[in-house]
Amino acid sequence: MYDFSLNAQSAITEVFIGEEQTPLLIVDDFAKNPEDIIAYAGDGASFKAGPKNFYPGKRKPVPSQYSEQICQRYLREFRQYFGFKQARKAKSVGSALAIAGTPVEELRPIQMLPHIDTPQSNQLAVVHYLCSSEHGGTAFYRHKQTGYETITPERLNKYASQVKKEAIANQLHKTPSYMNGSNSMFEQLYSVEASMNRAIIYPSNLLHSGNINPLFLSLSPKKGRLTIGSFIIVE
Repeated sequence: MYDFSLNAQSAITEVFIGEEQTPLLIVDDFAKNPEDIIAYAGDGASFKAGPKNFYPGKRKPVPSQYSEQICQRYLREFRQYFGFKQARKAKSVGSALAIAGTPVEELRPIQMLPHIDTPQSNQLAVVHYLCSSEHGGTAFYRHKQTGYETITPERLNKYASQVKKEAIANQLHKTPSYMNGSNSMFEQLYSVEASMNRAIIYPSNLLHSGNINPLFLSLSPKKGRLTIGSFIIVE
């Protein structure tokens, strides 16, 4: 039996991102027994790539107990830090182990740029690092042309149209690379280092990208950039 329980005494740091001052929580000592979660990942053979998913690697679902605990343990923080003061509950959209392993030359243009998970304002993302700092953490961005840092339903069409034009103009497909730092299209606003058993919590509509280090790509959970990604709806 694997232990997916969370640490009740984790250390929380709040940061505000960019001009829009979007809150980000950095939570250290997130799980009680991260070694157990890594053991659950096994040798990576049970991870699968999703053809409709843009994640540059493979995933494996984790027991629902894990995400249910996030909803219960952090509802108070969701209310306090993210403006959901009247929220009655949090519910999970899902949690899965993820391991980044797509070779640079196989990246699609959409995988080379910051992204959002949804334009909806009531979804939070939780990234739980089960790897060390050399694998790269997560960074947050402003789109230079529009000035957008978060992408709302009202901003989505303008943003998507502009990014598509720029990606074609910059011929991204000819020079594949993982996003890391600022470029001609995006300004990096803040970066969180990966650290074993650290988690970050942020709105899913905040532009972000993993700082994936291509020198350490591996589909072995014990050697690669292993994380758990979770999506939480607050209502």
